Amino acid sequence: MSSERRALPRLIAITDSSLLPPTLLLERLQRLARAARPGTVALLLRDHSLCARARLTLGRQLREVARESGQALWVADRLDLALLLEADGVHLGEGSVSPALARSLVGQAPRISRAWHAASLAGASAAEELADVDALLVSPVFEARKGRAALGLGPLGVLGEQLRARNWACQTYALGGVAAENAAACREAGVAGVAAIGAALTEDPTKLLTALELRR
Repeated sequence: MSSERRALPRLIAITDSSLLPPTLLLERLQRLARAARPGTVALLLRDHSLCARARLTLGRQLREVARESGQALWVADRLDLALLLEADGVHLGEGSVSPALARSLVGQAPRISRAWHAASLAGASAAEELADVDALLVSPVFEARKGRAALGLGPLGVLGEQLRARNWACQTYALGGVAAENAAACREAGVAGVAAIGAALTEDPTKLLTALELRR
């Protein structure tokens, strides 16, 4: 991985080949990456349903898209794949290794984000869980998912205040039902940016990029 630490993006675009075939998915993400200002988007390779070979192939293609457009490549959960692809960041889901272990394996340069589903940082383990973490992907914000009710915008501000009170250099991102129509409201709620799947894979990404003030 590069020794240079990238700034945090404002938009994290998450892959999902269940929505689009890989060829079209890559085309849509390339269009998004090229339309956004350099350094403002991270392409997050998730796609847990893909076999290892297909995921590696897609990762290599995304790495080329990220490099030629000046954006970042992040990888979800698979630290070995992140190292192989020289990713700029890794995202840790609920079943992933601890942030501390991830940091020891990937080094200091890559950004580390992790999933967060609670409305606050309350809990004795919060400090340990957030050590070495650069960003929390807070979900679901607008749409219920996996039996979890939508959090709404309110907790985004609460989480931000709690993070600042602890002097953690960790930012929050809104995930779950984020679209061009509500992206600006997320930003107004105090998040560093948003993470999106469907909204990032639309044929015309300009509405989302305009809402986030990211267009070239």
